[in-house]
Amino acid sequence: MSGQRGMPFPSNIQESRREAGLQRPQPRRERWVHAWGLTSRYFRSEDWKAAWLLIACYVGLELGTVYIFLLSNNWQREFFDTIEQRKAGLFLSVILTFVMIAALEVGVSLISNLVSWTLSMRWRRWLTNWYMNRWFARDRFYEIERLGMIDNPDQRIAEDIKAFTSFVQGNSIIGVAIGIVTSLTSAVSFGAILLQTSSPLAISFGGHNISFPGGDLIWFAIVYVLFGSVFVTWIGRPYIRRRMREQHYEADFRAGLIHVRRNSEQIAFSRTEVVERQNLLQAFDNIRRNWYRLMWANLGLNVGTGIYQRVMGVVPLFLTVPKFFAKQISFGQVMASRDAFTQFTSSLSYFVQVYPGLAEQIANINRLKALDDSLDNERPRGIAFTAGGTAADVALTVENLELRRPSGETLLALPDWTVHEGERWVIEGPSGAGKTTLLRAIAGLWPDGAGAVRMTNRGTAMLVPQRLYLPLGTLKNAICFPDRPEDHDDATIAALLERVRLGMHSDAMHAVRVWQDELSPGEQQRVALARILLQRPKFLVVDEATSALDAENATYFYETVLAEVAGATLISVVHDEQLARYHTNRLTICDGNARLQPIRMTS
Repeated sequence: MSGQRGMPFPSNIQESRREAGLQRPQPRRERWVHAWGLTSRYFRSEDWKAAWLLIACYVGLELGTVYIFLLSNNWQREFFDTIEQRKAGLFLSVILTFVMIAALEVGVSLISNLVSWTLSMRWRRWLTNWYMNRWFARDRFYEIERLGMIDNPDQRIAEDIKAFTSFVQGNSIIGVAIGIVTSLTSAVSFGAILLQTSSPLAISFGGHNISFPGGDLIWFAIVYVLFGSVFVTWIGRPYIRRRMREQHYEADFRAGLIHVRRNSEQIAFSRTEVVERQNLLQAFDNIRRNWYRLMWANLGLNVGTGIYQRVMGVVPLFLTVPKFFAKQISFGQVMASRDAFTQFTSSLSYFVQVYPGLAEQIANINRLKALDDSLDNERPRGIAFTAGGTAADVALTVENLELRRPSGETLLALPDWTVHEGERWVIEGPSGAGKTTLLRAIAGLWPDGAGAVRMTNRGTAMLVPQRLYLPLGTLKNAICFPDRPEDHDDATIAALLERVRLGMHSDAMHAVRVWQDELSPGEQQRVALARILLQRPKFLVVDEATSALDAENATYFYETVLAEVAGATLISVVHDEQLARYHTNRLTICDGNARLQPIRMTS
């Protein structure tokens, strides 16, 4: 049989190991190229006008904040000069000036917050929609889980995108870029103020005096910032790794808790509370161990940045107070120079200030890159699936089909199979033989293998899996799915509930509950029957749709389908031989091979 013997796994199948620190990360350049694409994509989207307008407003407000800081610095000089010179007549006007500056600062801050919050939400909405479209396209949500490419894609879409687009902490990539622009503007502005109180700087070397442009305050600030940036970057490197692992372990722990909640009845029946509790404690222990390492990394980063900020406030005093004592500058100039030095060094050391938030963003970007790699991964499809193209009276054709596991191991060989319209096929075989996998291939959900599958597109097709999907909401919503509840009146749904022997739930059809947990497995399979009767498909594929029903209800299920959806093409997997009599043909799977034969109808 032709075809590729083994389907290769995605290149990022070990991404969870990278995030846990068990495997080397992807090349840095590749990650930064992805970060740029992820950041710029929204600003090239259909919402680009609003995006750039909000960015322009935000930049303007940030530059306005720099101007307000300059006004405040000038006010400090006048205020302390007024006190030093005991100019009581000017004191009230100085206070009024402070009130106006403070009011202006508060107003600009409020508007800046509104703009940044609006931009954050619009950006997050667009990016979430972009990821959701790709997640649902080509059944990627199913493929990611089937192959275990990454863990918790839901958290990445919900939490990592939220953090990536957030301006609240000023740590978004765009926020950092704007911060660099405003910081450079602030550095130039406050550097000009420092020049007013700086002394020429010259160094004697080899009998020559080397003069530096600017002044001593400027150069002390530059050297201090360079030293602080290198120091903080060095002590902050472990923080990035630990922060990324924290997100990984927290997601695993949350997933474990959700698993227990969703399977509470099964756990209670099997009395495995101790086992599940131990598993959760082990998952939390990973959080605890990483937390202590993160705590020490964060402590070192906080100590480093704390010392840096504290020393920044006193260095200018050591340089300007001697000039004040020498009566070269006024006391107001001392305080203004102190403020200007702090603002100047803060502007130049912007990277140091945003490093903790930037470290979290790097972790978010890495996790989103893993999600992108999984969504964009194109595995070669061994089984060709086509909707349509069958003959006039043919519902399904299978040619040279070979089903393989993701590892490449052959599961089932089916040379040729043709299902004519109106035929009813039963698929039988031992557990694990590949019956459900065959149905997945029929539905186009199983690409691993070789061969071709063509399904008719005439009429409605319905596939009922072993575990029926019940969407969140009302019982009516669950029965009408995938239609909207308002597409069918209550009387029709109530009649269906009676028809499938679920009449006791008629009064609760509009109750919003977790029906997946509320209904027993047998009741859920009767909901599946209600959907079949409501949709009346021309092509019906069911996978052990009566496994949770007693013999009498299982018989009722098939008799009702045959009576209400007469003439429909049926393919069903059953383990009860008594149900085979409701079919016209049999496909038996044994030892990796399939045997086709008609079923002789007995009176």
